[in-house]
Amino acid sequence: MRIIYLLFFILTASPVGATPVNVAALGDSYVSGEGLLPEEGWPEQLIARVEGVEFSGNLAVSGAMANEVLQDQIPGLNALRPDYLLLQVGVNDWMHSASSKTYRKRLRRLLDAMQDALVDKNNILLVTAPLFSCSPARSNWGYGKSAVNGIQRMNRILMEEASLRHLAVVDIFDLSRQLCSGEDMFADDGLHPSARQYTEWTNLILPEFLKLLADDRR
Repeated sequence: MRIIYLLFFILTASPVGATPVNVAALGDSYVSGEGLLPEEGWPEQLIARVEGVEFSGNLAVSGAMANEVLQDQIPGLNALRPDYLLLQVGVNDWMHSASSKTYRKRLRRLLDAMQDALVDKNNILLVTAPLFSCSPARSNWGYGKSAVNGIQRMNRILMEEASLRHLAVVDIFDLSRQLCSGEDMFADDGLHPSARQYTEWTNLILPEFLKLLADDRR
C-alpha cells in the first residue's frame, strides 16, 4: 500500500517549474526539533523526502500547549499561506494537568482555526504525542506509568477529533515506546528524540502524508 501511494504521487507530481505546494508545521518541542539542527526534525525530514513540496515554515515552540499554539502560532500562518498543515501537540497539556474536557475544547478551537487558514480544510496531518517517560532523563520527571496513561488519553482525544473532521492522523506512540531502548535515539538532553529517532517517525508518517497529497490531486 505504501508503494502504491508513493507511485501515485510520483506520477501526479507537479512538473518542473510548477508552483510547489507549501507546508507549515505547528506544535511543541517535538515539532520544533528541540536540541537538534533545523533540518533534523521530523517535519523537515518529511518534506525533504517529497518532491514538489516546500516547507514554508515551522512555527512550533517548545513547551506549547494546544491553546498556546492557537494564540501564538496560528497568526503566523497569515504570512506563510500554507497549502497543508502539520500538527503535533498534547504532551504539555497533560504535563500542566489539563483535563480531558479542557484539552478537547482547546483542540477543537485549534483545529477550527487551522481549517479556517486553509483553502482545502482537509489538508491537515495530525501526529500523536510520543511516550517520553521511558527516555534516559525519565528520572528527572518522575511521572512513570501515569505518563503512559496520560499521553494515551490525550492521543485518544486527538484521534477522535481527527475522525470527526475526517483528518489524517498518524499514531507514533507505540513506535516511540519501542525506540526508547534503542541506541542513539535521544538528543543530548536525554528527553527529546534524536535525528535518528525522528527518521523512524518520518518513515511511519510519510505514507499517510503521500496519501493526503495524492487524495488532493485527484
